[in-house]
Amino acid sequence: MAGTASSLDFPASDLIVTEPTIKGFDRFNAGTYCFFIEHPSGRQLLYDLGCRKDWENLSPATGVQRYLGAGVMRELTVERNVSEILTEGGVDLNDIEGVIWSHLHFDHIGDVSTFPGSTKLIVGEGTKANFMPGYPTDALAHTLDSDFEGREVLGIDFCSTGLTIGGFRAFDYFRDGSFYILNSPGHSVGYLNPLARTHASPSAGFIHMCGDTVHHAGEIRPSQFLPLPDTIEQSPVPQVHPEACPGHFFQQILRDGSTEKHVLESVDYIAGQDVERKYAGIYDMPALKDSIEKTEQLDSSKVVFTVMAHDWSLKGVIDEWPKSLNAWIERHWKESSRWHFLKDFAGACA
Repeated sequence: MAGTASSLDFPASDLIVTEPTIKGFDRFNAGTYCFFIEHPSGRQLLYDLGCRKDWENLSPATGVQRYLGAGVMRELTVERNVSEILTEGGVDLNDIEGVIWSHLHFDHIGDVSTFPGSTKLIVGEGTKANFMPGYPTDALAHTLDSDFEGREVLGIDFCSTGLTIGGFRAFDYFRDGSFYILNSPGHSVGYLNPLARTHASPSAGFIHMCGDTVHHAGEIRPSQFLPLPDTIEQSPVPQVHPEACPGHFFQQILRDGSTEKHVLESVDYIAGQDVERKYAGIYDMPALKDSIEKTEQLDSSKVVFTVMAHDWSLKGVIDEWPKSLNAWIERHWKESSRWHFLKDFAGACA
């Protein structure tokens, strides 16, 4: 896994319902996690590419330049493309058989043209129909013609698999139960989330790369499956509670005061215009709510480690590229990072 060398700074309310307002939680500042997957056979995949370094060459339809000009997005810096990060780490890009796009928003698609033509694109249902061709052939497209030029685009057909995992329709990519691609609709057209086995035992452990299905851990924690504990052993607010932190410290920000209701809600937005629905992605709130609830249940499992694309509360807790995430159980990362997101609300609880 790599936390891409990028930084995004934009209003939290663009992604998350912040009413009633939580003091000190008005901006969302993070990068994008991308994943390098290597099968025991040596086959290699990537999940997401973050934002491209030359973001000024994105399609005008993404609105990035407009957001920056209006001050809505305060910062967008990208030091290196994922292809550069991998090459510097000794990976031969010719060995990467495919890039899985979770969805086609600018902070996830990166610059596929920096990979060889032999690297295929793997996308979800409806993506090819809605997002090809790219710009400038289609002036309203969020993708670029160069993303697809001379490259195989594989659309996952979930209808033919008959497989479900955690309630999600699933595709067994390597056909050996080691790496599943989950259909997670709602946030955008054709949304894909992988579930990777990280231990040899059939039930030993998985990493759920849930991308933007959940933007902030406060959307799925606490929950009926994972209530806020009386004591948080790894204090998210060491400046107030240097060691363990009492759970009731965060009581005032919990919805309805319940220790079993997550802090935040996903933003309730449905694109209204046909152009937005086609190119920016269909925000299907009923489907998204269902996907979030399924993710919430997976997240509560002892054998599943959830990593969201923009969860910067994991920074400094878990290993990143070129190290591996495989030892997450032995390193107790799930337990030590579970409540770290609460530090975002320290200002409202002090």
